[in-house]
Amino acid sequence: MFVLTASYSQSPAAVEPHIASHAAWVKRHLEAGVFLAAGPKRSGLGGVILAQVPSREALRQILAEDSYVIADVVNYTIDEIEFKATVPDLAALKGM
Repeated sequence: MFVLTASYSQSPAAVEPHIASHAAWVKRHLEAGVFLAAGPKRSGLGGVILAQVPSREALRQILAEDSYVIADVVNYTIDEIEFKATVPDLAALKGM
């Protein structure tokens, strides 16, 4: 399981033209079950994605398709995690 933290590397005005295509990219991967959750930071300067992919290389290939990455307006921090404890409603995340 990977937690992706996106931080804008350009001004919000530079990011704005890419929001619709980025949202479509996120939606496509949510529908495919690759992304489990996604949302913006409250600051409005990036976001977080929870991704389930088999490898870091597979994740890099997915990120290369993101319009934010293509336009070079975002930096992603990638953390690989293994949930050991969850609330009951999120128990399926353990061991992923």
